[in-house]
Amino acid sequence: MPTSHERLEQLRREIEEHDRRYYVEARPTISDAEYDALFRELRELEAAHPEWVTLDSPTQRVGGKATDGFAQVRHAVPMLSLDNLFAKDGLDGLKKWITSVEKLLPGEALEWLVEPKVDGLAVSLRYEDGRLATGATRGDGETGDDITENLRTIRAIPLHISGAPEVLEVRGEVYLPVAAFRKMCDEMRAAGEEPFANPRNAAAGSLKQLDPATVAKRPLAIVLYSPGECSAELPATQAEFLAWLAAFGFPVPRFQRLCSSAEEVYAAIQELDSVRDQFGFETDGAVIKLNQVALRERAGYTSRFPRWAKAWKYLSEQAETRIHSITVQVGRTGNLTPVAELEPVFLRGSTISRATLHNEDEIRRKDIRIGDTVIIEKAGEVIPAVVKVVLEKRPADAAPFDFLAHIHGKCPACGHAPRRDPEFAAWVCENPACPAQKTRRLVYFAKRNALDIEGLGGTVADALIERGLVDEPLDLYSLKLSTLGALNLGTDEEPRMFGEKNAAKLLEACQRARTMPLARWLHALAIPEVGEETAHDLAKFHDSLEAVADSQLLRDVVSLDRMRTEIEVASPRSKANKDRTELEKQQLATLQAGLIAEASEVGARLIASGFAAPSKRSGASPIDAVVAVGPVAAAATLDWFASEAGRKTLARLAELGISPKGGNKAAGDSPFAGKTVVLTGSLELMTRNEAQEKVRAAGGNVSSSVSKKTHFVVAGPGAGSKLEDAKKHNVPVLTEQEFLAMLGESAAPKKEDGLLF
Repeated sequence: MPTSHERLEQLRREIEEHDRRYYVEARPTISDAEYDALFRELRELEAAHPEWVTLDSPTQRVGGKATDGFAQVRHAVPMLSLDNLFAKDGLDGLKKWITSVEKLLPGEALEWLVEPKVDGLAVSLRYEDGRLATGATRGDGETGDDITENLRTIRAIPLHISGAPEVLEVRGEVYLPVAAFRKMCDEMRAAGEEPFANPRNAAAGSLKQLDPATVAKRPLAIVLYSPGECSAELPATQAEFLAWLAAFGFPVPRFQRLCSSAEEVYAAIQELDSVRDQFGFETDGAVIKLNQVALRERAGYTSRFPRWAKAWKYLSEQAETRIHSITVQVGRTGNLTPVAELEPVFLRGSTISRATLHNEDEIRRKDIRIGDTVIIEKAGEVIPAVVKVVLEKRPADAAPFDFLAHIHGKCPACGHAPRRDPEFAAWVCENPACPAQKTRRLVYFAKRNALDIEGLGGTVADALIERGLVDEPLDLYSLKLSTLGALNLGTDEEPRMFGEKNAAKLLEACQRARTMPLARWLHALAIPEVGEETAHDLAKFHDSLEAVADSQLLRDVVSLDRMRTEIEVASPRSKANKDRTELEKQQLATLQAGLIAEASEVGARLIASGFAAPSKRSGASPIDAVVAVGPVAAAATLDWFASEAGRKTLARLAELGISPKGGNKAAGDSPFAGKTVVLTGSLELMTRNEAQEKVRAAGGNVSSSVSKKTHFVVAGPGAGSKLEDAKKHNVPVLTEQEFLAMLGESAAPKKEDGLLF
């Protein structure tokens, strides 16, 4: 029978091995439930023996304390970038470069390895005595940012490797898979935020977060492919080096082609181009490296690039079109976003007629003007973007774009004078009565993952606001069937009535929303900093909206964050206080001790409530508690409920008799507790959102895609590719009746879906 400490070490080894099999090899050998049980046992052992917690424990991937900024790391070996070869130069350009390397290495039989060029953020991982010591960005090649804590959250990165040299530095690329990027962008748009332009920006933006707990929530991945400093002799070839890395558990490029001539390299590049869309991550080219490591030093380097490697850049799928106008949209938070209205053009499977211009500074930087012919591409294969202006086709009368003059100094929706936000280079309408903001708040209130009010799309919302029938979302509950049915969705000249049938469906959906759980209402109210996930976290620990508004838990989170800062400021050992007198330092020490005692009490109270978890960091105290909802969201929530708008909303809900209920109702003995469920097809017995709520109420999670981590697929008529994915991954498929039976519910036909306008 192993001792507790022996069992702890055994669990860590097992979990690390299962992480490697899942995240690196994509071949898991145990179920998610079995994995969760191992992880839970490890966490409980570490909680009982906090002195045994180490930074390389699998439990430390959730993200530690947020930082005020990144320290700088000097690379022991410079991180050089690669010079480019371009697809437009074809085989001739490739031959020219390979010939130049052959001249540097006369008489040698050269081999070349072709790998994918992943479009991500270059990073370096340094291991000392087999443990991850430092992770850093490329920076300027000589010095980068220390992002160790953020990189620890990426499960594909081993925190400990056995049999490694005393010092081993490996380099590679952190990226965000395309499916995860699209989901993140959808969530950002739904929250009224501007989405990332492409997966690379999303990955870079994630790693630049100062709070590792935020990074841990983003499904970043990594691929490693080159060495840095190493205290032992490296394998003799690039192909052997990649196999060596893979043996340590590092993810390496799966596409590798060894070539002995320019023609073979060119064929490998073309093969890669034909299959790279299947990888699930962005690639913008191929990397060609001299395979024999010993010959690389002889070939040498320029001041910026190795002579023995190149990046082959594929041609982007672009199209040329003309900007016939620029419109300005008003978001639900008041941001004014310029949009290029284009002559329609077909690109990557769809017709593009609009492209975001982001903000005034972006327009100025690219010198975009109305009437310009421009090159557009789908950045990250998702978002149409203007790449550049074709200057030789610019009309003689095209004038520089003046944002403020273009909108005549007024918000295009309400006429209120906007203010420029210097931090985000954005113009903002601060008029709370702005009809565009009202419309978007109304649509946000009704969206599917909020209150799911069927029939309330943008056209209906616009008409309700314009006709003065609704001023704020809760006004929906004052609408009469006859009034709503007579709503004109068209113009006075060409009227188009909403109709009583659609009106009845919308009002019925409003009535169903009365019984929606607290998390849905918290999300629907569009409280700043409270998205869908934060809303669910709040609802688990509060029974009602009034409880959230008067939450001691949230006040404790804000207080703890404030005291953490005050403790650092009061430290007599801080650089800011180094010139203080001894008496002043003693006074600071007394002040700091009192703050530590007070903060420890608050942290312990949060941990006891379950709203925070103790930090697993060695030597951590209750002050370092990891909270369920961060201080920014906590403060924003309290401020909103204390504001006039928040107080009016609570009073109005009370008048309407709407009192959504929260609390953690997840049933631990439910067959869906801790399981991931995917819904597909046209559900006949319930709406999609009703099914999602049933899964969550039973302690499960809902996903939009099928993977090896999926436990059940609930399929209705018309289910397509997700059924094939379920078969491929051996995931059980349930009918709606079987799903309800597992929940202990009887099947009843769902209400007919409303029409969307």
